[in-house]
Amino acid sequence: MIVEKNQLLRAIERGKLEGKEFIKWWRKENDFADFELIDNFLEATDARHNIENFELLDKEEMWDVLKRWNPNVRHSVSTKSDTIEWQHRDKDGEVKTYTCPYNAHSIMSIFDAETRGNPLV
Repeated sequence: MIVEKNQLLRAIERGKLEGKEFIKWWRKENDFADFELIDNFLEATDARHNIENFELLDKEEMWDVLKRWNPNVRHSVSTKSDTIEWQHRDKDGEVKTYTCPYNAHSIMSIFDAETRGNPLV
């Protein structure tokens, strides 16, 4: 069953009210699943066809997905702000440590870098 656009948009509206910031979606062929920030997904919704199903995720759920992909990312809680510590090998092969705010954009950016933007099967 292909998800109707109006059904998808209503579910996203409800999800955003519940703190959902990410969407995991896949096609009927089930050849990939992709994760995106809901706002980025909505910008390109008209270009997407044949979405078989989707799941909305909050920040903690997406953090769990990222941790399963790369168990070496760390979430640090402090009185000033929550941060992510991420070690990543740059294109020169050097391992660098980055500190980012613990927010939806950082989680998605790290996830995209770790997966190289490729959809997941």
